[in-house]
Amino acid sequence: MKNVVITDYSFNDLSIEEEIFYENGINLISEKSPTKNELKALTQNADYIITQFAKLNTDIIENLIKAKIIVRYGVGYDNVDIKTARSKTIPVCNIPDYCVDEVADHTLAFILNLTRGIYKNHQKVAGGDWGLGIPLDDMKSLNDLNIGIIGYGRIGQAVVDRLIPFKPNILISDPFCSTPIQKKNLSFVEIIDLFNNSDIISLHCPSTEKTRNIISHNSLSLMKNGVSIINLGRGDLIDMDSLVNSLINKTINYVALDVFDIEPLVENHPIRNFDNVIFSSHVASASKNAVKKLRQSAAEIVIKCHNNEKLNNIVN
Repeated sequence: MKNVVITDYSFNDLSIEEEIFYENGINLISEKSPTKNELKALTQNADYIITQFAKLNTDIIENLIKAKIIVRYGVGYDNVDIKTARSKTIPVCNIPDYCVDEVADHTLAFILNLTRGIYKNHQKVAGGDWGLGIPLDDMKSLNDLNIGIIGYGRIGQAVVDRLIPFKPNILISDPFCSTPIQKKNLSFVEIIDLFNNSDIISLHCPSTEKTRNIISHNSLSLMKNGVSIINLGRGDLIDMDSLVNSLINKTINYVALDVFDIEPLVENHPIRNFDNVIFSSHVASASKNAVKKLRQSAAEIVIKCHNNEKLNNIVN
């Protein structure tokens, strides 16, 4: 009997996966949160691997004896050494379409909160006070703003679709998308132009060698004074030291973050000290339907591999 190893998971149980694998005669082996040594032993003899946040680095992948596939629970796959997997002819697959609406909705919620001061106003009223929660100059209408979108994949496109009715000027930068857009108030621009002209910048690109620390001291120095930055992409798209320094120097107006370079965010991280930063705990993708689709899709990719069928979403 073939074995599928689920290296780690944040769900209450694995009942969805268990049912699918049982019906197809595959034995399921899993750990909730293994140590590195446990992970190495756990995966060594796996026929198929599904991973969520566990670091499948070079040592782990080189130790695999018979793995035929690695599937990532999620859109990003930067916790998997895809180059080493490729050298061992192990395809790595992701689930790119399970949470598009959820993340796009979360992005819009961040944008509206930053421009309308919703949470700050709530705090003011809840504390017995009255009036604006943020300065009047920071109360913005989206149709007066330039919004920069970095990454025009499924989620970036869904964010733009949601923004269009609010009538901002939307600037898009994506090196992998060359199709010209012919829509009012919507244009592709070079990344430097996006940095120079955006009032709000929202990140929706994958983590690659070109995009890691795309928000850094250099790019921040090109931005408008008072820019706002939103990240629902990957945590390492932002150099956090540079971001903190810009917040200290008050060149950034507001920041909204759902993802971080190290998760969970450490208790004493300096980014926690600013009242113009709002957080969520890597939950933008969350909904009951999205999680169900994620888990079913990951299991179904394994079944395709088991049946020697054509695989979808190979990233390496």
